[in-house]
Amino acid sequence: MPVRNEDWVLGLSARVALQWCDELVMLCHASSDKSASIMREISDEHPGRVHLALNEDSEWREMQHRGYLLRIARAAQATHIAIVDADEILTGNLVVRMRGLVESMPRGSILQLPGYNLRGDLRRYHANGIWGNRWFSVVFADDPRLGWCGDRFHHREPMGPALNEWRPVPQGYGGVMHLWGLNERRLIAKHAAYKMVETLRWPNKPRAEIDRMYSQAFNPAANPRFDQVWRYATAPESWWEPYQDLLGRLKSDAEPWQEQMCRELYAQHGVARFKGLDLFGVCEAKGAVA
Repeated sequence: MPVRNEDWVLGLSARVALQWCDELVMLCHASSDKSASIMREISDEHPGRVHLALNEDSEWREMQHRGYLLRIARAAQATHIAIVDADEILTGNLVVRMRGLVESMPRGSILQLPGYNLRGDLRRYHANGIWGNRWFSVVFADDPRLGWCGDRFHHREPMGPALNEWRPVPQGYGGVMHLWGLNERRLIAKHAAYKMVETLRWPNKPRAEIDRMYSQAFNPAANPRFDQVWRYATAPESWWEPYQDLLGRLKSDAEPWQEQMCRELYAQHGVARFKGLDLFGVCEAKGAVA
């Protein structure tokens, strides 16, 4: 589990992951909030089941981070690897089924579960369009030829021999709840940060392409291949019921750390560097330098 300033959700998501994973590997990456202390607290609660790692380099290199987590899991002699992000929660109705599902995986496959992008509420998720009817890769049997490398963003599945998609749970019957859009302020700040980081890291990448990519979270017309009128569905109570005693650890309204990051990048690199990007007004907040 890669962690960068996730104290708003980590106390919930890591404890949920430990309900269906034998062990949990967490990498605290340049966090300035309470993430590290939450990780130590969880480690103390589950002796021998939590592996902690620290990376103070402020540069976000997702592929290297995932690869490092995989090496730690292999050192712990893991046979199956779960892919869990800090803002993801397995639906409660599947916790008792996960071991059986993993044991039933066909050889050379990757377990994929329905992914529900929450929007504005714990029980409201996208039911159509680009954010609806998603599938999240969750578990694969380890193979030394598999791993992560390079410098890409958002590459969830391991690279190497192709893995067959195995989808034993139908859409609407549980899966992974992505708390991605639970708070609109955080969603805006995160996508503004993505735009700025990609622009700085890949200066030859067309600005219009970057802008369109990260505007899709708010503007259905940004991707005409999908439905232009978003619909939403309500998650059953059974998806959250087993976690009622943990929900007090969720701080969905906490201030997003990406806002400050965006303002700093804006001040450091100047307006011209980000011309052509809609940054949703994030950089104009709190007297940012123009």
